[in-house]
Amino acid sequence: RRRRHLNGPPYIRQASGNDIGHTQIYCHNETQPPVYFTSSDMYAVQGSQPDNGGPGLFIMNGDPVRHGTTNGTMYLLYENDHDFVPYLYTVLMAQPFFFPLFQIPPGGAVFVVPCPTFEGRVVRGDFTNFDGKKHLLGTWAELNWNINGTAWGDVSLLQGNDGPVILEAMDGSSSNNSSSSIKWKGFEVDVLSNAPAGAWAQKATGSWCLDKITGVGGNGVTRAWETMYLDPQNVYLEDDINPVINSNNGRFSVTFFSGVI
Repeated sequence: RRRRHLNGPPYIRQASGNDIGHTQIYCHNETQPPVYFTSSDMYAVQGSQPDNGGPGLFIMNGDPVRHGTTNGTMYLLYENDHDFVPYLYTVLMAQPFFFPLFQIPPGGAVFVVPCPTFEGRVVRGDFTNFDGKKHLLGTWAELNWNINGTAWGDVSLLQGNDGPVILEAMDGSSSNNSSSSIKWKGFEVDVLSNAPAGAWAQKATGSWCLDKITGVGGNGVTRAWETMYLDPQNVYLEDDINPVINSNNGRFSVTFFSGVI
């Protein structure tokens, strides 16, 4: 996938995960278990501070369903190429506004400040994500923060589609979407409900969502279905179009609508 850093030239992510002309500085060592913390030690974990007006991400839960044992929807942050272990997590519900991996009740919202070199994705999930295996299938909200405090983001369906996501820049700059004064990418359309039989794939949880459309085994039926309803200028449906937005102050809001866990 071709990406453009806001403070540097484009680089190419290879199939192996290596980048040409770019070195990612990881926040967490994947050989370590996911970081768990309680309310008493939340401030000891880098990235778990409250909103002070600086770079960070609001995660909005627009899913009205309370999914299984999470009693809401769980959201996980993964770093690029660290696909086996989430970056940070918590199972606490009492004060969700400071947690870098969340269980958010329907209609809830949280603010997270990842480490300043975070490059990765936010996804829906549950405790299945802690089994040490890859769980790539689903909608990705991809985010990258630069050392200078700026950031970029996109919504990708290349690895699957488990429900709509909207990503909005919170820097006050003008929109590149004529219908809105806010820079945004993503989609709100439910394209799962009436999708054809050949477009589906099964998650590790046993649930079904739309299949991936890239790489080995990329599903052409899924791709054809999604391109009927979604604009490739707003969501990643192919590698040669970059539906990416930037945030000059490093602040984004991402809303996950009704989806499949």
